[in-house]
Amino acid sequence: MRIALLLLLAACTPMAALLDPPLAQLARWEQASPAAIAAEPVACPAGHPACARLHTRRAEACMGLAMAARAPGAACPGTGEHLPCAAQSYAAARALTPGPALAAGEAQARLCLAEFLPPAEAAQEVSLAAPAIAAAPPGRAPLLGARAALIAARPGAGNDAQRCAAVRAGLRVAPPASREARDLALRLATLPDCGATP
Repeated sequence: MRIALLLLLAACTPMAALLDPPLAQLARWEQASPAAIAAEPVACPAGHPACARLHTRRAEACMGLAMAARAPGAACPGTGEHLPCAAQSYAAARALTPGPALAAGEAQARLCLAEFLPPAEAAQEVSLAAPAIAAAPPGRAPLLGARAALIAARPGAGNDAQRCAAVRAGLRVAPPASREARDLALRLATLPDCGATP
């Protein structure tokens, strides 16, 4: 039924745009490129059943564009372009239809965005990511939590005691053999009075 409706809307886009703009936008996006979707803000009145799907599609498009610039093996892309769009769109989708996959997407977008921000702003982005990390799938949440801790422990992100606390919290959740666990252990050793073990 939904597919038939989308096909009908796609064939009658001008009429659909007048009758139901959100469904018309969703129909347009069925064949649109990720760049086109990312460039078009979601236009959806509160309570419309298409809103969650629109925000999800835009989040996926923005995240895909961002990660296309990622080096092999890297957790984040080499540029912050498209990450704000991804973070905001995942958050909007989660507000309407909470789910672990959307939470992981928002968390990753915010943590990657934080990598390009000054320490104080990066710490704020980590705070915004915290609820999404907590709601992420169990297989991804520990790694996301460790990455958040690394950002919160960067020089300038807080005083030594705050950075030490962030490192220790990260080590408690980091997968033992992960690069993040190794980086956190190295950071721990550089902080005064933080100790060599969590």
